[in-house]
Amino acid sequence: MDEVKKFLSSNGRVSVICANTTEMVEYIRNLHDLTPTTTAVMGRFATISGIMGLTDIKEDDDKLTIQIRGGGPIGSIVSIIRKSENISQIKAYMDNPHIELPLKEDGKIDVGGAVGNIGFLNIIKKNELVKDEGYTGLVPLASGEIAEDFAEYFAKSEQKPTVLALGVLVNKDGVKSSGGYMINLMPDSTEEDISKIEEALKVAPSISQMLDDNMSLEEIAKTVTGDDVRLLEDNLKIEFVCDCNRETFERGLISLGKDDLNKIIEEDGEANVICHFCNKKYHFTKEELENLLK
Repeated sequence: MDEVKKFLSSNGRVSVICANTTEMVEYIRNLHDLTPTTTAVMGRFATISGIMGLTDIKEDDDKLTIQIRGGGPIGSIVSIIRKSENISQIKAYMDNPHIELPLKEDGKIDVGGAVGNIGFLNIIKKNELVKDEGYTGLVPLASGEIAEDFAEYFAKSEQKPTVLALGVLVNKDGVKSSGGYMINLMPDSTEEDISKIEEALKVAPSISQMLDDNMSLEEIAKTVTGDDVRLLEDNLKIEFVCDCNRETFERGLISLGKDDLNKIIEEDGEANVICHFCNKKYHFTKEELENLLK
């Protein structure tokens, strides 16, 4: 079962959030008919998007939009995140979900090759303070491996040194495990705290392996911090939720302008539009298009 928990270690000087997103990523895999390569990409991206929804969104009306455009064969990958109480609600898609690449020499999925590393990670935050223009954090991609790219964003745009791990384990039947953890140092953290984490991470298995081994999130937090942990929050969730509706697509058709709407009416006599995020289809008859034209 998917779950997210926050912990404190080192007597409150280190915070860690751990997430199991296996069921959600399997749902997205089926929804978008993803390949093993694009499942690994989307799983990592969706997991950190969901974690950021829990850590960065303070009010239910706030919103995060995240885009990676790395020049790789998958094209752009986009997520939009909202929050409802303790639930981070995400929707996400990529331009080319059916790309499949050969495994790397070490036998791992080539996430960096699929994403590319000649481009940017762009994060737009909209809240009560910046609701009109939004806050934009734009950083060059570090590797296209996603975890490294977001860690670079946290360090450069938010001045928040972060240890971030994301992983997806895929087999022929689908997603075996997916999740991530994020470690942040509090202002009063010590060199000893840092050394303890560094030593722990040297021997810690990958996050996807720990989840596949049925380790609890508390056990994972202890493993990656090298210390006992205290539970801070355990009622957190990350879910895939698409809020598309017919009215949104009506506004989109109207925004095309009279000339383009007339062209659709004359040439096709109808319009079929599909939501990028959830693949839901909306059909507009000729009469409905003519009403929109008015």
